Amino acid sequence: MKICSFLLLFLLYLRLLDTHAQTTYVTVGGDTVKVGEVATMTCSYTLEAGDVLNQLVWFRAEDDGSTVGANPLVSLVETSNGRYSLSNNKDLMIRTVEVNDAGNYLCRILTQNVQIADDYDQFIVQYLETPVVTPAQLSAKMDETAQFSTVPVGFPTPIIITWIKDDVELDVSNMQKYPNSDATLTINNVNETDAGVYKCRAENAAYMGEEGKLSNTVELITVAVLSTEGPKSEGVCNSTGLVVGMTFVGVLIGFILCLLVGFIIISKIRKSNPKVPTSKNTNQSGQQEYMTYVGETDKETNHTYQDLQKKEDNQAVYVNVKAKKDKK
Repeated sequence: MKICSFLLLFLLYLRLLDTHAQTTYVTVGGDTVKVGEVATMTCSYTLEAGDVLNQLVWFRAEDDGSTVGANPLVSLVETSNGRYSLSNNKDLMIRTVEVNDAGNYLCRILTQNVQIADDYDQFIVQYLETPVVTPAQLSAKMDETAQFSTVPVGFPTPIIITWIKDDVELDVSNMQKYPNSDATLTINNVNETDAGVYKCRAENAAYMGEEGKLSNTVELITVAVLSTEGPKSEGVCNSTGLVVGMTFVGVLIGFILCLLVGFIIISKIRKSNPKVPTSKNTNQSGQQEYMTYVGETDKETNHTYQDLQKKEDNQAVYVNVKAKKDKK
């Protein structure tokens, strides 16, 4: 009785092994390539004994394994479709890989006994975009802070950014001078030596060294500024002294011009009103050498004088004119 039970269990075990061997299944192998390369998604399958493969198709799939769209990429019937093709081993080939090719791909088979099986796996695309640094030109005053930045894009991460100044890798070990030196380059206390042409190089695990991507070039211009603090105020003092000196010179020139104009005006006035020299003569006998004011008659001498005024109690004042002869 025990022997019969043992044989029965052994037969059941063999049946289970035979059932497992006859199960139809599919295994898909993913791939990881760089942009521009060729990718291969493998599809291996097992059929039940006596069954025959009737159809094999490749789809793009969602994360849950459902197909994207109803139309396959390639199949046993249509083995080529643009950049997609089916190899002799039933693998999916993707030529000139692009970033948007990344995702899930599903392989599905259909047998003559109407057995359907499928499997999917992920396809990874490694890429690194050329970084763009902004701003293209930056002017910074002395002792101020300058900043350039970029947005690294790629896979895998992290993406390492190296900054370059005037074609030489920038030493950013001084954290006080360069508090940020990854995607953003911060330069504290700007001075003349910081002026120059900057760019950066982006790298990740797939793109290192010469395969890294160089950015555009940007320029930092330093601007000198006059300061009023401490010894740095010399420029301001010099400037103020210059303004004061120029003001003084202007006032002096204006004063001299005023004096000159006044002198000219006074000279013109004097020329238009000349002084008349006069002389006083108390000698009565000398009256005959001059003429009296017209219309004034000296009763004692019976002479008339031109251009003279005579008062009763004052001596006559004579002008240098010739005496006028009396009419007889």
